[in-house]
Formats: sequence, C-alpha cells, structure tokens
Amino acid sequence: MALNRWKLAALAGLLVASAWGAQGQSVAAPAAAPRVLADTVYDGASEALFWGDWDELERLYAAARQDLQRAEEGGLASCRFGHGIWRTYAGEAVAYREAVAANTLAWARSRPESPLAHAVHLQALVELAWYHRGGGFANTVSDQRFADFKAKLNDALAYAKAHGDVMGRDNFYIRPLLTLLRGMNVGLRQQLEIARKGLRQHATDDCVYLAAVPSLLPKWGGDPDALERWVRESMKGLPEKDALRRYVRLYNAATDGDYEQSLFEGTAARWPLMRDGLRAILEESPRSRYWQNRLAYFACMVKDRETAVPALEAVGSAVDADAWGPTGQRNHQSCKRWALQG
Repeated sequence: MALNRWKLAALAGLLVASAWGAQGQSVAAPAAAPRVLADTVYDGASEALFWGDWDELERLYAAARQDLQRAEEGGLASCRFGHGIWRTYAGEAVAYREAVAANTLAWARSRPESPLAHAVHLQALVELAWYHRGGGFANTVSDQRFADFKAKLNDALAYAKAHGDVMGRDNFYIRPLLTLLRGMNVGLRQQLEIARKGLRQHATDDCVYLAAVPSLLPKWGGDPDALERWVRESMKGLPEKDALRRYVRLYNAATDGDYEQSLFEGTAARWPLMRDGLRAILEESPRSRYWQNRLAYFACMVKDRETAVPALEAVGSAVDADAWGPTGQRNHQSCKRWALQG
C-alpha cells in the first residue's frame, strides 16, 4: 500500500494527544505470497511507525534481529527494518516530523526499558534537526537555520545522554547517534569508537559497519585511507565470500554517498575484489535486479568489457536506473554503446 494514500488521515491521527501513539492499531495488509522477513520488513516497519503501532514495531524488530536470511536484494532484515524507519520521513513537512517526535517520545515514556523506543525517538529528533538545516552546503544555510539546527541537535544529544544506558543494550541507536555527531563536528575517532562499542555486542552487524561509512567520506572529514581501514576491519574473521560481500557493500555505500564514478580513482577500492564480491552477492541473491545492474555499472566504470558484456546481457530489459548512479538511464545507455564497440 502506498503511504501517500493515507497521509491526511494518518497525520490527523499523529497530531492528537500523545497517548494515541501508545495505543495505535495495526493496519492489515492485503494477503501476499510468502516471502522472507527481510523482503517484507521494510514496508512493515515504515507503516507501523507511520500509524504509531508500537507493538508491531517491537515485534518486527525482535524478529528481524534473529532472522539472518537476506532479502532478494541482499540486505539483512535488521538493516531493512532501519531503512523502513528512515523512509517514513522522506518528503514530509515539519509538522509531520514534530508529530512523530512527540509520539515516539510518548512511546519511549510508556516503555522506559525499550532500547528500540528510545532509539527511534532519538532518530526522530535527529531527523527534525537536519530538516531545519537542510541538505545544502554550509554556505547556503542561513544563520537562523543553523541556530535552529544546533538547538535541535542539542536536544537530541541531551536525550542520548539521558537514555544511553538503555539504548546501549542494542545497536539500533548507532546510526542516529553517528548522524547527530556528524552534525556537531565530533571527530572521526570518537565516532568509530561508538560504532566499535556496538560491534562488541554484535560483531558481524552489517548495519553498524554501514552506518559509519558516511563519516568516512571526504565531505564529513574522512579520507580514502580511513575508509579502506574500516572496510578491511569489517572483513576480519569472515569466511572468504562473506568478506568479499562485506567489501562490496561498504564500498558500494561510499559510491552512493560521495565518490560515484570516481570510486576506483578516489579510493583504495580494487576492482578484482569488487568484481568477485559482486558475483558472490549474486550467488546468494540471484534474483536481485539491483546487484545485477550494479555489476554491469561497475564493470563499465573500469572498462572491463569481459565482465560488462555478460552482465549487460543478464540485465537485459530489467534495467534498475537507481543502480546506475544519479544519471542512471544515461549511464546505462553509455555503457551499452561502449560494450558493443568491442
């Protein structure tokens, strides 16, 4: 079900007394063919937060933390749950964000021992802060918006300090906390220490390793060497193919976050490892349109025709423009023209 069909009704509900959030009713979804949790939890988490169904959120997250089956596109259920939570804010105005912050606070107060409730409220506070700032470069942000941004970040930091002991029982808080600390210009070393603290509880948590990648990008004060060290650290102790998959997922996130088509020139990423890791992901998730397209995209990026031609043939007409960078269709067409010249 598309969320935009519900927005007026749901927003009206979000703006009522905060007790509503603790008592929200779940909305039954149409019957669908059985799928693994990682394929369904993205929509489920987004809808549960949208409707304030805290029981469903807790249930979904508990299940996602135990389920190691990956989605068709390769993501773990726990990471997909987080993506569903963050999607809820996309394109929404300040009134909606303030309402979510108010109602997640009511949830956290009603369940003071819930790490998830406190972490989702922290996320709501951080999202509200960044909304006030906007996504532009610093020289495009007015003094008033910066002041609002800093005030909201301070609110979020105070909440994190007050409830850190409870949130620290699980890893979900790490992404919003790192986003908060980036906004406050906290140093990279301290941010990575926080990520590693979470990893001491869950040493193979994809979500934590991925959450730290934005902090390692040049626009946030990171550099290619720091990114490479983090990627290599993430691979330690994993079986060979799992290590290669982790390598791809982290450098793939860096590609989307900053480097785009300069990944192999601007970082220490090595194409043979990326190629083998992409193939390993496709062995695990053979129906993934995204990763099949991504293999072709990266092969064209490094002019590896031997890999690009069969990858393009496998893609066929199932083009996923999002997998081809900001100018997806154009990049795909350019790649095809180049591949056919051989």
